Amino acid sequence: MPHDFNQQIIKEFRANRGKVGGPFEGARLLLLTTTGARSGVRRTVPLGYLDDEGGRMLVIASAGGAPRHPAWYHNLRADSRVTVETGILTIEAEAAVLEGEERDRLFARAVEADAGWADYEVRSGRVLPVVALTPRSVSFSDLPEGAPSPRDGDRLRVAQVPAASGDRAAVMTAMQSLFTGAPALGGDVTPALAHTGGVPGLWVSAAGGSATGDGVTLYVHGGGFERAQPALEPLMAWRLSEATGRPVFKVDQRLAPAHPYPAALDDVVAVYRSLLEQGVPADRVVVCGESSGGTLVLSALLALKEAGDPLPGAAIAVSPLTDLTLSSRSLDVNEGGDVIDRRVAEHVTAQYLAGAPADRAPQSPLHGDLRGLPSLLLVAGTAEVLLDDTRRFAAAAAAADVDVTVDLYEGMPHAFHASVMAQDPPAVAMTFLRRLADWVAGTRAGRAR
Repeated sequence: MPHDFNQQIIKEFRANRGKVGGPFEGARLLLLTTTGARSGVRRTVPLGYLDDEGGRMLVIASAGGAPRHPAWYHNLRADSRVTVETGILTIEAEAAVLEGEERDRLFARAVEADAGWADYEVRSGRVLPVVALTPRSVSFSDLPEGAPSPRDGDRLRVAQVPAASGDRAAVMTAMQSLFTGAPALGGDVTPALAHTGGVPGLWVSAAGGSATGDGVTLYVHGGGFERAQPALEPLMAWRLSEATGRPVFKVDQRLAPAHPYPAALDDVVAVYRSLLEQGVPADRVVVCGESSGGTLVLSALLALKEAGDPLPGAAIAVSPLTDLTLSSRSLDVNEGGDVIDRRVAEHVTAQYLAGAPADRAPQSPLHGDLRGLPSLLLVAGTAEVLLDDTRRFAAAAAAADVDVTVDLYEGMPHAFHASVMAQDPPAVAMTFLRRLADWVAGTRAGRAR
């Protein structure tokens, strides 16, 4: 690419968080920064890439089919420490030129995805090098000025989960199918414990087990603090029971506007306390919620900590709203690409708060003291307007010495994970469940050591 054209793409890429128009619209690009082999000057180029196992990214030194290797390739041969930008993440990586069978196998995979790579190789008259970029540390790009930005390894683990072609369309189709006919619930709904603090809800178990022995997953549904989906929420509880290997209690918390803050939060706290009163060890409770339910999960952690209660072993928040002042930049940057928008966020926060301050915790979790919280799994789609609510909360929690894992699913909308409830869940939904299950198993193993 000519230098001036490259600079235009780089500027657009950074301004639009990895999205560019023109001939590269829709392409999967990254920015690679290397150190000049002779000059020592840091230089950045936009490149297409492929995902590989273990979080590696693959780039090919095609130089557009030119007969010579590109300058960035010579640079990384001299200094393998490189920086990668995805628009959402900044990654310090180690570059390695692949050789032999591994190179040939992965180049063949690249050609299968895009035959243009083979054309470039023929035109260049050389064997095109394939370079693997292995992440060493990860931080969030483009957070507000003054926001903490801990790196991967400093209590923060971040994964940008790749999406295959058609994943978003499959998610949207699956989610639409839920409103025309929900699948039958296959889980056991026998109550696992005698009471739940006076708060209604439903016990669902797909895995059997004992609440006091194996623990409980407490599920807090979303719906903008004001809606429930009684036909669908038990299906999500069943999926969570499968993934976490324990019975699930789905909380039917009170809803706004009839019951604004703190009614729903009080319900979640009451159920949690009732579990402990009946002999469920705190460290065997996983609290999980999506959207407004994710907000309530994080709010409950802060309320319980403030009251001096033992905290659960782990918490999961999918697509949470964490800053009720609605100051996250993604509310505007991702406008039009999500299933909700700023107008929806303004409506639900106004109904929920009913005059309570938006910049205070626990109702607005980002504004709380996050020290001492349990291990967190935060999940969001990179196309959703609440993306920065996840990123900002993750950064603040990690800076407060909380163990945080963040999974960012490429191109996915708000609460995309709901597609796991479909009769035939799309592949990305099953990836979500598998990663959640692995994370829960890992937190349990970590506590056992």
